[in-house]
Amino acid sequence: ISVARLISFIAIIPAWYYLNPVNEILAFSISLIFLIAFFFLIKKYIQTENQLLYYQQLVIINQNEIRAINRDLSPFNPGNEFIDQHHDYSYDLDLFGIGSMFQLLNRTVTTRGKKHLASLLNKSQRSVSEIISKQAAIQELAEELDWCQNFMARGTETVSQKNSNQIEDSIGQQITLKSAALLKVLLMILPPLTLLLIALNITGIVDKSFYLIPVFSQWAIFLIYSKTISKFNKQFERQSKLLSQYTNLLWQIESKDFKSDYMINLKANLSVKGKTASKITSELQKILNEFDYRQNLLVALVLNSVFLWDVRCLSKLNNWQQNYATDLPQWFEVIAEMDALISLANSNYNHPRWITPKVSQSGYIFNAEDLGHPLIEESRCVSNSFQLTNQEQITIITGANMAGKSTFLRTVGVNLILASNGCKVCAESFEFSPIRIYTNMRTSDNLMNDESYFYAELLRLQSMLNLLRSGENLFVIIDEMLKGTNSVDKLNGSKELIHQLISLTTNGIVATHDLGLTELAQNIPAIKNQCFEVQLHNDELNFDYKLTNGVTRTMNATFLMKKMGIIPH
Repeated sequence: ISVARLISFIAIIPAWYYLNPVNEILAFSISLIFLIAFFFLIKKYIQTENQLLYYQQLVIINQNEIRAINRDLSPFNPGNEFIDQHHDYSYDLDLFGIGSMFQLLNRTVTTRGKKHLASLLNKSQRSVSEIISKQAAIQELAEELDWCQNFMARGTETVSQKNSNQIEDSIGQQITLKSAALLKVLLMILPPLTLLLIALNITGIVDKSFYLIPVFSQWAIFLIYSKTISKFNKQFERQSKLLSQYTNLLWQIESKDFKSDYMINLKANLSVKGKTASKITSELQKILNEFDYRQNLLVALVLNSVFLWDVRCLSKLNNWQQNYATDLPQWFEVIAEMDALISLANSNYNHPRWITPKVSQSGYIFNAEDLGHPLIEESRCVSNSFQLTNQEQITIITGANMAGKSTFLRTVGVNLILASNGCKVCAESFEFSPIRIYTNMRTSDNLMNDESYFYAELLRLQSMLNLLRSGENLFVIIDEMLKGTNSVDKLNGSKELIHQLISLTTNGIVATHDLGLTELAQNIPAIKNQCFEVQLHNDELNFDYKLTNGVTRTMNATFLMKKMGIIPH
């Protein structure tokens, strides 16, 4: 196709040069045929190139997915830019970064979709109805693997754009045309008049000086609007390919017959004034493609001499902007949401043994059987059952170092995030009440702000209590609170904080090495004690990572230090 395209373009001038002495009409006709063939082959080349790209992307998508099944997440963006130490929970639960939940889930192919997926994971509280509707939508997509992969293959190239908002910003900047009404009249009159006079000159009816008048007139108009044309060219440069991909994605959504209410409502946003979003964006893409013809100087010379081409494209774009520019951001948001939902659906598909959670709206409940961490390989993952109700507000978990406390806290947290987004969770059964999650697990000092480690933790706890006192309903996850002070002060402060959480009717989990904190359960029915035990056999530690009722009886810091030679036996 590439060779044929080149030959058809090169043949235009020899055809005119050698045939014109024989017959002008024949020369014009043959040259016109070569020109038409050239444009046809350009279109055919682009279509074939896109089809090749599509199949190449399908191969890459499935190769990457096989790597993911084998626990290699390196092909997928880890979302480092979304790491936020001050977020309610994302930093403590390792939602973003290398080896994170985001990297496990992320299959987005657009920059907007990636940001939307991150925003979904950063929100933990949703209504019961919203979660249930998203469960149906995500599972519907999970059962349409081919459709989802087609969407990913069609959209993959958009991720290479340096600025995903560039096309929206460009279209949002209205182009002002001077004497727009007069320009429309000239566009209707000059090109047909030019073609007519050229035809009459070829047939010998009129002199060539007649058709030169409208040709020069067109170039005069072009010069008048040249600054606006240059601005337009700079504004929309290299946007056509990105818009083409977005158009394909919109068409794919529009043409799919969805069954879940959530997907039907999402698709309903893709029409305006009786026209579909894909058709409207396709019109814009066509205008941008036509404007790109000017990149070839010879083609630009002919088109601007006969058809007032660049000015015509400018006028078309101005009309398009006035009618549809304000609707474009909404359509792009639909693409972003679909992109993110496909990532969540892919997780459902990849984990058929996971369970769809039951959502409860009667009081507070968290009831999970065989709960595991999604990032731990199935053969190594030790699952635990865990229950928490209104009668048991706070669970205090004790255990030796490396016994599994922190991993379990993150297991509860990340599965709650999955559940609140309508995804399947890593469990045999899972029932929960929607609630906002807040964690205090990993605090660091800030030398720039002159904040010590202990003060940074106090600020974190203060923020949590302020939310509770303002009426927020929180599920708190705290790992070894008040780590930066002495043991007596730490115990007293921890007890007071637990009393505060109970009085504010908070639900959550507190992990601690401080066994004195477990004494609260003797007088407060809303507190229960659970632990991770460690077994010592033949001078070796055995971890079973199983959560049991009660308070731990073993500690292992001194044993491990002796074992590693840090302190003498």
